Amino acid sequence: MNNSEDNYIEVYSKEQYEKDKKTFEDAEKNNTPIDWNGFKRLFTRDLCLNQILETGCIDSIKINDVKKALNHPSKNWKILIAISDKLMKISPYYYRLNKMFGNMAIFCWGIDLYDVKPNANIVTLKNGYFQLASRLEKMNIKHEFSKITKVLPYQDIFCGVVMESDTDYFIQKLDYRICKLYQVQDGLYNFAIDLSQISPCNLSAYPSYIQEAYINFTEGKQKRWYTPDYDKQICIKLNEDCTYPYPMMISLVSDILDLDVYKKLKLQSARTDNYKAIMIQVPIDKNHIDKPLLTPDTLGVFAEINKENMPDDIGLIHTLGEEAEAINFKDSSNSRNNVADAVDDIYNSSGVSKELYNGSSSGTALTMSIENDSSFAYGIYRQLERWVNRIIKHSKYNKSTYKFYFYLLDATIYNRDTVCKRYKDAITLGATVIDKWMALLDMTPSRILGSYITNNIIYDFKNNFTPLDSSYNSSSSSVGRPTNEENGDLLSESGEATQNNESNSKR
Repeated sequence: MNNSEDNYIEVYSKEQYEKDKKTFEDAEKNNTPIDWNGFKRLFTRDLCLNQILETGCIDSIKINDVKKALNHPSKNWKILIAISDKLMKISPYYYRLNKMFGNMAIFCWGIDLYDVKPNANIVTLKNGYFQLASRLEKMNIKHEFSKITKVLPYQDIFCGVVMESDTDYFIQKLDYRICKLYQVQDGLYNFAIDLSQISPCNLSAYPSYIQEAYINFTEGKQKRWYTPDYDKQICIKLNEDCTYPYPMMISLVSDILDLDVYKKLKLQSARTDNYKAIMIQVPIDKNHIDKPLLTPDTLGVFAEINKENMPDDIGLIHTLGEEAEAINFKDSSNSRNNVADAVDDIYNSSGVSKELYNGSSSGTALTMSIENDSSFAYGIYRQLERWVNRIIKHSKYNKSTYKFYFYLLDATIYNRDTVCKRYKDAITLGATVIDKWMALLDMTPSRILGSYITNNIIYDFKNNFTPLDSSYNSSSSSVGRPTNEENGDLLSESGEATQNNESNSKR
């Protein structure tokens, strides 16, 4: 190795890569906790393969600008979003991890009734319930809301506008770089759109009310910032603690950017351990003290010849004397695994308990880890609930004698069966939560009503599809063959004695 830049210690072996890859894929497949240290190693490998560390850029963004954005996110959030978008394209593991969080929500929803007054008109209440259920069904909540949760992990914020007709409902995502948060209504952010940032070529892709606002802006009738109506916009932010976007996984980048510096400093001791020096004896005149028989020019010629044929981690030392030996700089007392230490120092910065995320034989730790992952979705559920309930309130579905409440159950793809069992057990004890249990079975209020009509009125399953009697579905408590009494036969004397003594009942 003549080039000193090629002199390195292998920090991430092929065997370790295959192990981390399998662990990550198993976690995706079996819904088990993510090994964050392994993920960071895979993430680093993606960056290195895309020559980010070598070129000093992520896409067209310089590394120095990336560090500045991470240190001052409130002013440089656009850079953070651009970085996260780029990593979604170049890093399969960054993409898959964000998608894992984005796809865990299942949106089991229903409608609760509350604040019912004694004078409430039940017929009017039922009609209002059915009308609201029909409108929410038209919104295709599972699909439209899933578009939101898929964006939030790597962009932190979703701004969308609503396209709605009598039969269709669609939420269109907007580029947040042309939007800004400006107020809070009913506990949710509202945003305004910078009409000057809309390209005339793309105007037809926007809803009609934005097109109209843009035309008014070009004619001087509309201000630059346009705010859609409450029922025409939706803004969901994952991290509600700050008003600027900060992608959930973007903090991983800061560890990666320190990798090059770390290699130069931390691994220097490992390179020193591998360095060797060869002592070369220079012949001397025995009749004179320390008088070499070769001139310095002659020694220089042979030294250059030897140097060209030796790797850079082996040095030559010329000495006067009778004997010479190789010098090893490795400290024999150092028994530490330098490679393992380097990996630990670089990647062990997840900031959470190892037992919680990196696997454990404890079932309790595993359950808590799954719940911790699921809590990502619960915060989003609460915001989506408030958004739908804002529509219910302003659309005047609520009356003075009763009110409706839209809810999303705290369930994800990881704990759906557990939550379903919880509600089922509650039902067996008399709790009136059948609608919530059915919501976990993908039954919405409109479908529950439709299923009732289909099963009881159209098909009348109870009377028309009665299964034949068998030991499987029979409720009779009698067992064994028919008795003589049941067949109309008289008992013998021994039979009467057995019946009187209940001998057949004894064991």
